[in-house]
Amino acid sequence: MDRKKTAALSGMHTKVLVLLSAGHLVTDLAAGALPILLPLIQASLGLSYSAAGLISLVFNVSSSVLQPILGFWSDKVKSRWLLPAGCFLSMIGLALTGTASTYWFVLAVVFTSGLGAAAYHPEASKVSRLASGHRRATGMSLFIVGGALGAALGTIIMGKLLTIFDKSASIYFFLPGVIMAVLFLVYYRMLPDDPAPAVQKIKGDSKTAPKKILFPLIVLILVIIVRSWIQAGLTHFMPLYLVNYLGRSPNYVSSLLVSFMLAGAVGTILGGPVADRFGRKNMLVVSTAVLIPLLFLLKYSTGIWSMIVLFVTGMVIVSTMPTTVVMGQEMLPHRIGVASGLMTGFATGMGGVGVSILGAIADNFGAPTAFMTLTLLPLAAFVLSLLLPRDDVKEY
Repeated sequence: MDRKKTAALSGMHTKVLVLLSAGHLVTDLAAGALPILLPLIQASLGLSYSAAGLISLVFNVSSSVLQPILGFWSDKVKSRWLLPAGCFLSMIGLALTGTASTYWFVLAVVFTSGLGAAAYHPEASKVSRLASGHRRATGMSLFIVGGALGAALGTIIMGKLLTIFDKSASIYFFLPGVIMAVLFLVYYRMLPDDPAPAVQKIKGDSKTAPKKILFPLIVLILVIIVRSWIQAGLTHFMPLYLVNYLGRSPNYVSSLLVSFMLAGAVGTILGGPVADRFGRKNMLVVSTAVLIPLLFLLKYSTGIWSMIVLFVTGMVIVSTMPTTVVMGQEMLPHRIGVASGLMTGFATGMGGVGVSILGAIADNFGAPTAFMTLTLLPLAAFVLSLLLPRDDVKEY
């Protein structure tokens, strides 16, 4: 193994983390741009709430639910090439979404965009862990904040493009995908290798580890799923609710989403240190409890107060993401790709299921009922978080 790459395993390799964070930013532009583009696609193709929700579901399934499979592959075979390929596919799929003239073509290109994200995240999360050395939470925060910023920038850029052009302006998103793919190819040799001792240790631990980590792992995944339902509901369903039901302008909704996503970036930076100081479980319990009154305030707030409440809500929701990813990786220390795929992929991607359910509720019982359902979800996350083991109890 190259000495520089080996050194990265013991100390933080900031340049690698910045590169991975930049790739995360580019890949997650689609996560922010698609919700802004979705109301225009719904109007131009005459889609129901359920059909529009299916677009979000396809994106989330392909971008997230497939991640554990690709993570399992990356644990078996060195797959650094997934980093440039993931960035490129994510952006080319988004670029073509606005040009689609049929519903099936929209689903196909949205799936392609999501597949690019699914290819990037597990491999990038694994390399981020290697590049973080012993400061895993800090390194993971640096990596994840790129995704939060990317989602916010995707919202801003798409919103601005739609005020100048029509929905076909999404074609411009292919540029960052190409640029990022080239950067990864140029700096490919800088990426750290997987340590050989970890691969050898898998064989000895594989029989006993699953029994110890099964219950806390399932609980952690369920907490992330409910959190993702809330987050996806706010980013995907809320624009449809505000634009098509309450008659708010796309610019107003765009500003709300930008506030929400930028708050996620702030929460990501603060989440790691707060969890280190007060405990991981304590942070999860408190954050899910705080979401309960915040979502009720959001439902009844207007004007600038809506933006303030949404900013705080976004900060609280996303602040736990680096902590949960590190917890998952520690539960499966020799299956980092799988763990990363489960935490950032499968569990997070299940948020698309929540959006589809909200769409079905809106079609059958009305949009206000669907929004009220969204406000009750933090109760489930709070109860689940109480079932996680204490930080000083190594059940896994």
